[in-house]
Formats: sequence, structure tokens, C-alpha cells
Amino acid sequence: MINKISMKKILLLFVFLLSTNSFSQEDTSTWRVIPSITDWAKEVNNWPDSIYEVKNIKILLDVKKDSLLIEDVIFPIDTTKENIAAIFNKSITVDGLKFDNSFGVAGKVKVIKNLHFKGWLRISNYNSEPISGFFLKNIISDKQFTIKGTDRFSYFNFYNCEFKTWVGFFDFNESASFSFTNVAVKKHIQLTRTPGKPRLSIKNSNFNMISLGSSQISEVDIRNSKIDTISIRSAIIERKIHLVENQINLIELTGAQLPESNTYIPFKQVSGKLFVNPRSPLRPDAKVYMVSDSMNFEIKEDYDLLIASYKSLLESYQKRGDQESYNACYVEMKNLDTRHLKFLYTESPTFKTFFKWRINQFLKVFSGYGTEPERAVIFSMYVILLFAFIYLLFPNSWDAHGRKRIMNRYAFFFKYMNKKSGIHEVYLDNQKEDLLEFDEFKTLVAQQGKTVPRFFTATALPLYKWAISGTKFSASVLKRVDIMKGTWNDLPTKKRWWKSFLLIGAFTVAICYDILIKMLNALMLSINTFTTLGFGEIPIKGLPRYLAIIQGFIGWFMLTIFSVSIISQLLN
Repeated sequence: MINKISMKKILLLFVFLLSTNSFSQEDTSTWRVIPSITDWAKEVNNWPDSIYEVKNIKILLDVKKDSLLIEDVIFPIDTTKENIAAIFNKSITVDGLKFDNSFGVAGKVKVIKNLHFKGWLRISNYNSEPISGFFLKNIISDKQFTIKGTDRFSYFNFYNCEFKTWVGFFDFNESASFSFTNVAVKKHIQLTRTPGKPRLSIKNSNFNMISLGSSQISEVDIRNSKIDTISIRSAIIERKIHLVENQINLIELTGAQLPESNTYIPFKQVSGKLFVNPRSPLRPDAKVYMVSDSMNFEIKEDYDLLIASYKSLLESYQKRGDQESYNACYVEMKNLDTRHLKFLYTESPTFKTFFKWRINQFLKVFSGYGTEPERAVIFSMYVILLFAFIYLLFPNSWDAHGRKRIMNRYAFFFKYMNKKSGIHEVYLDNQKEDLLEFDEFKTLVAQQGKTVPRFFTATALPLYKWAISGTKFSASVLKRVDIMKGTWNDLPTKKRWWKSFLLIGAFTVAICYDILIKMLNALMLSINTFTTLGFGEIPIKGLPRYLAIIQGFIGWFMLTIFSVSIISQLLN
């Protein structure tokens, strides 16, 4: 009985071991092992079919065999150009691929380099065990290079590579990181069906097109690269999008959702380069709609979508506080709006459409649509100076002497050179009327005697002296600088030439003073009119009287716009 039980146990153990061994063999056979990249290249080139199509291969990295094809990952990775060491002559389709560095590599992560794929390379279901991704350096691909799906987070880093057609990454349900440094893509790179929300990083590269349309992306970081076209149409960028110091020809943002607090797209990179691609099954013949001199404003849907792209950028600039990009973006958007208003006026010429169009043109010139308040100040100064010049040519009540000012100056010098009295006496003679009024006041004070309280006479006489002090001081100065005693005819001939020089100099100074005062009067009148401070009676006659009213209206209008521009800039 005991022997029977023992035999049964031994039989069960044998069956268990046999089944375990068979399962182990089945697992091992799932992945076909290729000893090295060198062996893989030989296998591909010697493959009997025109396309190398296999499943579940594990490629080992052999330090000795692959000495020209692998190197240790040492950051920063050297992107010096090297010679191609392995050529794959056939197109490759692999469903299930993984690299294994367990053979002769001492556990270090390796860069795979110096490979040339002359056909396409299509990888499906990349297996990230044990290496969660790969570094590729100095790779040349003549046809499509695509990776479809992976089992967990993986990184795919490309350095100094050249893709002569296009690169595609599809169906990444798990997150991934795609990095390109010193890479050239002749056609385009495409990320599609990416619920895993991968990261994309591009630096110092040259791409024909980057297509992220309708994708879900965690981060986009593109720097110092030359890119013909970027399409982020209907894409969802969750955490970050930075475009820094790139040369971009066209960019599409239609329907894109950009992160509110981490969008960095300086407008100088995309100015004049926004476009809308309206092609769809319902509009198969639609053309790309972009900023150009020949834009078709009849297609309202495309125009509205283009304006919406500008609005999206404006929101990000405002939240980030990038005033320079905000202003530049707003001006470009308003320029399109002005052109659109011109089109509407052409289609329907009414006062309303005409006014909207022209007021936009005026705002562009006057204040850069409110983004440049300093320009409004400059134009206001031009208006003030223009009207001041007009007022200078006409008399006004602010200028007491008016047009007689210069003639009176000539008369003064004629009188001085023909009278034996000094220049101060001529000056006092001209001020006689004003002095007589003050003398009459002095006489009036003296006549009061004791008929009024002494306070009035005591304060009135100092007031009289103060009133004539300016005239007396001017007369005393003129007396000291008097260069001619007697008349001009009484001067000896030898003294006439240098005294003529002094007289002409004094006359010129006096004339310049008169002109300056007249100009200041005209300028103050223009400023007062422009700022609409108000007069009561307008202190000018003739045509300038009506011009003053027009200037007041212009000033009110321009100062209002200036105030709005200032407030707009402060709020932004």
C-alpha cells in the first residue's frame, strides 16, 4: 500500500516537472533571440522574401560584435557625424521587438548607432523589458520609420539622425517620451492616437512638418529648430508647450487646447504664419487658409477660425504677462480685421461699414490699435504744432501787440537813433501811458491826506512802487548799456561801423524776443484749444476762429483714444 502511494507521488512529481519544463520551453520560444545587431543586419539582408516580416524578436547587444554599433550613454550625447557601420537593405516589419543588454554589456544602457535602413522600418508592440526604450544615434532611414504601441512607459531618443521620408508614432496607450536632437526629417513627423499622452522634445533639428492633430500630448518642447509647418489642430496639450527661438514658416492652432499657465510661444516666431486647414470629407477641395495679401474674406468660416487662433494666443500672452507678444499679436489680428472691414464695405457700401473701416485705419496709425499710447502723444503734438503755426499768422487777443509787435520794434530803434536822449528815455517815453496811470494813482493817494485811515495810504504807496519797479529796472539796465550819446548823424564816421554792429545785434535780439513771444502765444493758444480747457470767448478772429472749434473736437477725440489706450495697457 505504501509502495503504491509512493509511486503515485513520484508519478505526479514527474508530470509536474514535465509540465513546468514544457511551459518554460514555450515561454522561451515566444521570443526568438538574435545574438547581436550585427547578426540581425545579416539576417535581414539574407532574408528570402523582399520584406523582412517577423514577430517577437529579442536582439541582444554584444559589446564585441557590435563595437561599431553601440556605445555607453554618457550625457550629453556626442552628435559628431560617424560612418555607417551596418546597412539594412530590405524593408522591415516587426510585430514585437525588444533589445536586451544582458549579454556582455554589464547592465549599462547603450546607444545604438551607425545604422542605415534603406527600406521602411515598422515596429509594432515594442516591449520595454528589460530596456524601457532606446537611444538611436547617426541613423539614416530612406523610407517610413514608424513605431506603433508599447507595453509601458518608454523613451525614444534620436540624435544626429536623418529620415528621408516621414516618422510616425501611433497607438501609445501608455505614456512615452520622444526626443530629437540634431535630427532632419524630410517630410513629416506624426503623433496619432496617443491616449497615453506622450512627451515630445525637439532641439537643433530640421523638420519639414510636425503633425500633432487630434492627439493628446503631455508636453511639447521645440527649441532652436527649423520647421516648415507645425499642425496642432484640435490637439490637447495638457501640461506644457514651449516654442523657443525656432524658424517656423506655418503653424496651425485651430481648435487646439493649450495649457493655461505653461504656454510659451513668443509671437515673433509665428507672426504672419498662422493658417487654417479646412479640408474635410465635406470640403475636399478646400485650400489652406493663411495670412496673405490675397486672402479670401468671403469664406467666413475659415476667417473666423483664423481669428480664433489669434484669440487663443492672446489669452496665453495675457495670463503669462507677455505684453510684447500680446501687443504684436493684437495688432496683427486687428490688421486682418481692418482688411475684413474693407471687404465688407466693398460688398455693402454704407456709412456704418465705411466708418468701421476708416476708424480702424485711424486707430492703427494713431495708436497701433491702442497698444502704443506714446504714438498718440506724438500725433497730438503734430496737431498742436500745425494749428499753432496757423494761429501765428493771425492776430489774437492773447498777443497784446499782435502784428504791430515787430513794426513797433522798428519804430523804437528809429526814434532812439534820431533823438539826443538815451535809450532809457526813449523806453520810458514809450511807457508813458502806463506810467501816467500809475502817477495818477500816486497823486490820488497823496490827495487823501488824513481823510482816510493811514492803513490805506501806507499800503498803497508800496503797491505803486512795486507796480512801476519793473519799468524802472528795465530803464536802469538800458541806461547802463546805452552805446550811443546823441543821434546817429552826430557819430563820428570811425565809430559808426562798430556801433552799427552793436545796434544791429541789439535789434536782432529784440526781434527774436518778439518772435519768440508771438510763437509762445500761438502755441499756448493751440494747446488750450486742443485740450478743450475752455475759453468763454474764443480769443481769435477770422478763419482761425472756426479752425479752433475743429481743433477742439480733434483734441477731444484724440485725447479720449489716448486715455483708453493708456488704461488698456495698464489693465493688460
